[in-house]
Amino acid sequence: MFLTMLLSASVLMAQELVILHTNDMHSHQIGFAPEMEYTPLVADNDPTLGGFARIAGFIKAEKQQYGDKLLVVDAGDFLMGTLFQTLEGENSFQLNMMKKMGYDFVGLGNHEFDFGTKGLAKILANSKLHGEIPQLLNSNFQPYDDGRDAELSKFFGDGTILPYKVVVRNGYKIGVFALVGLDADEAIATYNDVIFGKAVKCAKKTAKMLKTKEKVDLVVVLSHGGVKKNKKGNYKGEDIKLGKAVPEIDVIVGGHTHVILPKLLRSGNAAIVSTDCNGTYVGKLEISFGADRKPIYSNSVVPMDDKIQADADIQALIESKFPLIEKSVLSKIGVKISDPVFESSFNLELDFRNQKASNLGPLASDAIYNFLNKTYNENIDFSIVASGVLRNNIISGNSGKQNINDVFNIMPLGDGNDNLPGSPIGKIYISGNELKKVMELILAVYPSKEDYYLYFTGMKITCNPDKGLFRKISKIEIGNDQKGYKSVSFSKKDKSLYGLAANKYILSFVANLKKMSFGIVNVVGKRADGTVIKNGDFLIDLDKNKEGIQEAKEWLALYDYLSKMPDVNGNGIPDVPQLYRTKLNPIIETGK
Repeated sequence: MFLTMLLSASVLMAQELVILHTNDMHSHQIGFAPEMEYTPLVADNDPTLGGFARIAGFIKAEKQQYGDKLLVVDAGDFLMGTLFQTLEGENSFQLNMMKKMGYDFVGLGNHEFDFGTKGLAKILANSKLHGEIPQLLNSNFQPYDDGRDAELSKFFGDGTILPYKVVVRNGYKIGVFALVGLDADEAIATYNDVIFGKAVKCAKKTAKMLKTKEKVDLVVVLSHGGVKKNKKGNYKGEDIKLGKAVPEIDVIVGGHTHVILPKLLRSGNAAIVSTDCNGTYVGKLEISFGADRKPIYSNSVVPMDDKIQADADIQALIESKFPLIEKSVLSKIGVKISDPVFESSFNLELDFRNQKASNLGPLASDAIYNFLNKTYNENIDFSIVASGVLRNNIISGNSGKQNINDVFNIMPLGDGNDNLPGSPIGKIYISGNELKKVMELILAVYPSKEDYYLYFTGMKITCNPDKGLFRKISKIEIGNDQKGYKSVSFSKKDKSLYGLAANKYILSFVANLKKMSFGIVNVVGKRADGTVIKNGDFLIDLDKNKEGIQEAKEWLALYDYLSKMPDVNGNGIPDVPQLYRTKLNPIIETGK
């Protein structure tokens, strides 16, 4: 009897399906950090994580073990984050490579729209010319009636991007669909003209249809919504709400929030899984079915470290693109991917759980301040960097040496109009009264919007964070450590103007404050002479003798600053000064 029960239990718990999943890969085709120590084809215990060659090798090994039981998916933001993104368009190859790696389904995230709908359409068109790509999914994209996104919309009509897909694995029918969540939707720059419907509403309709009409055994959602912990350490977020609201969903593969879930979460009937970002881990969800046909889950997250047997063909494909990147981008600054740009004996990091303690944020704002004032004499008063644009840390590794990829990967987002990647920097002039309102609103927003924490150079703020809106800041000073600081007047009568430098996204945010604050905050960007800037004409031109605007870029400011640091140990490579071990944002907080 006991033996019969044991055998019965083993049959019921037999593994039936395996889902390998990633999210927020951000074009991190090379393992990091630092990239110079990444040796995927050599078992030398290098300290890096990630790399598409390792992921491909892992998928291949799992395919050999599980065969028809295996499904491989990604929950979006597969693009934007490294210099490889510069090849997307004319030389698109990442989606083709992901197909070769073994991906079945890929959802869309907000960063796929960083190039706008026309840019994404171009990437898809050229990718399809170069070969097969994974099945792309999205269920809540809504085309404009006036056809302004017609180039992209056609890919929703020809099957390149489907609202859902039903596949059979090991005899089980699986329905897969994908969503872009609310926060991800709001993160898409307003000038990119993209509309997504409400994720929960769309999910209810799609999941119910998959269960009732398609009669699937499992509903899997690739959700670019995500979860994160609250102050009490409990998980919250859009995927939690999604699971509770839609009982037909069985599995939510989450993205967007860059959270790793060593143990799956449960919400409603759904199992929620997520694997950090940048391809550092691959999630593995094993599924069996009980006598009642309900799924039983077991999950793990596998580090893509030096223990993984990498795929040599995928690595060769990646390395074959180095000359293209060097010719199209790096030749303009005279650097090769193999060159060390600087070295650091310590880490420079941004921890979103304690952004005030970051030493990477102050380095980035210092870089922009010095790049504009010392290298290009732009005469700005202060620079601002938002934490949301800082995408990677500087990790010293074994040698401390960092290449140009390690520099670019810190601030890789955005695009301009000069064929150089990265978000362009602009400047506006505002009054002391306007400056206080802007910073007050930011101080009120960032506790709930972690990407909005600001680092700045050339300015000091004294504030009490416990006070109410527009009452937190008691003092703002403008200046620097060499020449000293001067207090800013908050009076409306004082017409003194202060030059603010920031990327295009932040300046667009400042310009939209009146709308966002329901008319409470109205900041008018001006030039140094007080004339009003119209139509977003705030970009900095680094060479006015050339036709068009030679855009200042955040990552170029970083490169300029880091490459000019002193060589302390005499090996010909600049060193990050020790002061950055502990340098903090110049905010002075007072008590109640």
